[in-house]
Amino acid sequence: MEQQELRELENQCIQEQAPTCTAACPIHVDVRAMMGAIGRGDFTAAAKLLKRTVPFPGIMSRICDHPCQAVCKRQEAGAEISVRALESACLDWAADSRERIQVLPKKEKRVAIVGGGLSGLTAAFDLAKKGYQVTVFEARDLLGGSLWDFSDKELPREIMANDLRVIESVGVEVRTGTTVGDDTAFSTLVQDFDAIYLAPGKEPRNTFALALDEQGRIQTDPVTFATSREGVFAGGSLRQRPTERSPIQSMADGRVAAISIDRYLQKVSLSAVRLNEGSYTTRLYTNTEGVEPLPVMAMEHPEEGYSADEAIREAGRCLQCQCLECVKVCEYLNSFGGYPKKYVREIYNNLSIVMGMRHSNKLINSCSLCGLCREVCPENLHMGLVCRKAREIMVHAGKMPPSVHDFPIRDMLFSNSEKCSLVRHQPGTARSRFLFFPGCQLSASAPRHVRKTYTLLTERLSGGVGLMLGCCGAPADWSGRTELFQSTMGDFRREWEGMGSPELILACSTCYEVFKTHLRPASVLSLWGGHGSARDA
Repeated sequence: MEQQELRELENQCIQEQAPTCTAACPIHVDVRAMMGAIGRGDFTAAAKLLKRTVPFPGIMSRICDHPCQAVCKRQEAGAEISVRALESACLDWAADSRERIQVLPKKEKRVAIVGGGLSGLTAAFDLAKKGYQVTVFEARDLLGGSLWDFSDKELPREIMANDLRVIESVGVEVRTGTTVGDDTAFSTLVQDFDAIYLAPGKEPRNTFALALDEQGRIQTDPVTFATSREGVFAGGSLRQRPTERSPIQSMADGRVAAISIDRYLQKVSLSAVRLNEGSYTTRLYTNTEGVEPLPVMAMEHPEEGYSADEAIREAGRCLQCQCLECVKVCEYLNSFGGYPKKYVREIYNNLSIVMGMRHSNKLINSCSLCGLCREVCPENLHMGLVCRKAREIMVHAGKMPPSVHDFPIRDMLFSNSEKCSLVRHQPGTARSRFLFFPGCQLSASAPRHVRKTYTLLTERLSGGVGLMLGCCGAPADWSGRTELFQSTMGDFRREWEGMGSPELILACSTCYEVFKTHLRPASVLSLWGGHGSARDA
């Protein structure tokens, strides 16, 4: 199994894809994990998860436009989770502790941020943590930009002030009351700083003498936010139309710009490997069929937000979205405590071992290859094919212990030996329109049913019904013995063609799959009901 094939197989399993809430959030807050922590009553852990992604959690828990809620899967069974209210609750009820922010050693490179709103401050925070010397230029006398447009009821000033202190704690220099273009020339910034991020809010756009698009806004690369001038990037309100402005998107713009500036200063590609930055559509499938519809947990005192108990109950409605459709229906997959993406990696590692124990042999050899996983998988991943190929590789390399499939192989060989096998036309006939193949297991365990079935077929069908006893070769196929399987199929084909290539009537579903796949162009019928059955014939 080559690395490229491994990657393709791993990519088919979507269990590790982000849930819809996280994918819709432009900065990818781990909403699922946060809801899980609140649901357990661990508000401190939930607050840590929020702070890990959001530099200003108190602010965003009050004013975020929560795109996560609009796509919440819970609304398919009740109503969406009240994410923003729960973010506030986890901060309200978490233990009062301040975590030390890790800042890398100072670098020589200097970055200017024009604008002290959410976008600019997020970029400043992220770059300062990486060790860059960051200076924020804000036209107003206070940081916050458009945050001041929210009322004190919507965004309490104490919460805003407390969150914004983090800027100083990471070493950002702040120059308030400084308008770039009036108090400080843009050309001076270009000369004094190694990179610039423009997020000036309501400042005139023509101050910076950069190329504009057809709408009169600063022209930026849609992925990197680079402008027409090298080392100058723009985001926030300079990219968003007034009707599209969003607090969480402004913060996301700052984060994207910080990544671009960091890459620019390190002289690496600005555009490489930037998949899924910002909001995107996840591939994760979550089945809500049969989930009990539950309404939103009402607040007893809406002006105060959720109580601890109310928050726990509301977070408890979260579905903790995941796929696991195959694991739910397959005892084999379920028994190993994982899911296909993990299994594929484990199988690959097992095949790569040169010396030492191969701990995944049991995983590789336990699958019955039935294909049920593929039938329920949204991406059609067939773990059976992965396991069978792994067996073939190990057998070819002499690394598969023969004891694993010893019994079924010996049983197959016995079933096809002179002591057990049989092929003949219906008594009194010289040709066969049909050939009944009951399979080795039915013949061995219930021979009287074979006799009764054969008698019934000869009574119901005209043109002659031949009989063949033996094994289809499935054990060799299952165990990865490719040459033995091909030899078995070759022997069967010669016997079948010697009978005049009649239509096959099969009692075993495994035989049906084997012959349908490997005995083309034979006509294959099932003894049981349904399309292509002997009943139809």
